[in-house]
Amino acid sequence: MEWEIKGGSSGCLLCKKTLSEGEEYYSALFDDNKMFIRKDFCVLCWNSGKEGRGFSFWKTKVPKKDKSVQTMVNIEVLLDMFMKLEGADENHQRSLRYVLALYLIRKKVFKLKSLKRQNGEEAIVLSYPREEREFDVLNPHLKEEEIESLTAEMGQLLNYSCLDHEVMMTAN
Repeated sequence: MEWEIKGGSSGCLLCKKTLSEGEEYYSALFDDNKMFIRKDFCVLCWNSGKEGRGFSFWKTKVPKKDKSVQTMVNIEVLLDMFMKLEGADENHQRSLRYVLALYLIRKKVFKLKSLKRQNGEEAIVLSYPREEREFDVLNPHLKEEEIESLTAEMGQLLNYSCLDHEVMMTAN
């Protein structure tokens, strides 16, 4: 699975309105034939619901030119993606879910409970205390460069430049 990766756009996909500094807008990921595509919408177009809600979405702001790029990661967006990828059977999606799990362990959203074998494959068992749930995440046995690549793609897709270093520290 390859992603069309782009940062936040300068305008709304539907009405073509240019977004100004500090203006709120919505970004959404759409699963287009097993390919995630990011689309941005002004608040008015988003509220009209014409485009649908996509695979995952979040509300953000156009950064001010004198401020640095966002360094805080919206954990809820990553958690939402993790949940929606449950049961995915496509290799790239399973790998993405594994990398998301590593990040969410690092951020103490999940706790590593144990390792187990499942259908001849190794899985990590995660505890999610907030909802008193457990998740099994298959280990795709990614090489370091594959984790780096997935993390970079995810960071670019979500426009989170700080994600790369944090996930890599978890994987090591």
